[in-house]
Amino acid sequence: MRKIPLGRPYINTELALSKIKEVLESRWISGGPRINEFEEKVKEYNGDPKSHYIAVSNCTTALEMGLLAINGGRKLEAEDEVIVPSWSWVASGFAVNNAGGTPIWCDINKYGIPYAEDIENRISKNTKAIIIVHQMGIPCDLDKINALSERYNIPVIEDSACAFGTEYKGSKIGNGRNIVCYSFQARKCLTTGEGGMIVVRDPKQAEWLKSYRAFGTSVSPLERDKAKFLLKEHFDFVGSNYKMSDIPCALGIAQLEIFDEEIELRKQAGTYYNHLIETTLSDYGVSPLNLVPEYCTKYNWQNFHLLLDDRYNRDQVVDLLRKRNIGCKWDIQAIHKEPAYNQNHHDNNLPQTLKYHNQGLWLGFYAEITPDDQEYVISQLKEVLDEIKI
Repeated sequence: MRKIPLGRPYINTELALSKIKEVLESRWISGGPRINEFEEKVKEYNGDPKSHYIAVSNCTTALEMGLLAINGGRKLEAEDEVIVPSWSWVASGFAVNNAGGTPIWCDINKYGIPYAEDIENRISKNTKAIIIVHQMGIPCDLDKINALSERYNIPVIEDSACAFGTEYKGSKIGNGRNIVCYSFQARKCLTTGEGGMIVVRDPKQAEWLKSYRAFGTSVSPLERDKAKFLLKEHFDFVGSNYKMSDIPCALGIAQLEIFDEEIELRKQAGTYYNHLIETTLSDYGVSPLNLVPEYCTKYNWQNFHLLLDDRYNRDQVVDLLRKRNIGCKWDIQAIHKEPAYNQNHHDNNLPQTLKYHNQGLWLGFYAEITPDDQEYVISQLKEVLDEIKI
């Protein structure tokens, strides 16, 4: 029986190994740290020369650091509220708690992303920040949300874990006015295996973030070693070890060279899935969730999502597809329904979130999936739906 994985990173192994080999052969001495080079390469790709790009261990770290940065480097208080969509990976909510604040859940629209009208309804005198999530790589309407930010003087952090390479009105996500956080985790379009990046506009915030990711030091390791000889100390505050290491950075540098090629392949595969669903499953109550608004001028096709009609039990569909070796999973789950929260939170009027939470499905999708494999996936989905149809 054919086996279709849920995802598969697009990697030029020869190119990646050559970049990693350079790091290993340097013994981390000659050639300078790759972290600086990777930051500059991402900045260059985004066409964003005036911003500060800071590579960190992962996107969750980046979100937490972003919240601390907007609070002057201090932890939030429990009464400090951060508006954040529940329909996201738990990191979007957990980062708020880890920074000391309290998440206030907002709903999503038909595109699966938070929107200004709903966010505004949840603003209170305690609102400290707004985290928006460009879910599935689909950008939020930044003009409307930024206008809201200005009206209430509340900073916005863009959780762009899924959105590297996506464009909003001709500009790359990350090239704007807000703090932006990327993920380079294994299933992301641009992968380093694990890693993240935070982008800020304020040089003082950038200086603090670079220090915080390196234990609170204000100098390089070489300068610090010289200073120790002179009996000087250079740790200005208690920071954390959140740096991204050189080997993942080297992989990221290699990935950037083939990134646009990968996005084009993903676009072709996503478009073909849409065609197959329209022509094969139009009467089955199945609709694509990768809906792209007009203001999105380039879409990275991070994953491929479906919405099942409520005549089907989504979990049963997932189970039956997996038994046929079809890579799939239930879609993004509502954070507020997790045990970490659901004793203290109610659904708080999140109808779209709950709809996607209960009926969303994530199909196997990656740059190198073939049209033949896609036809097989959809044919197997059709058979499963026929099997359990009421």
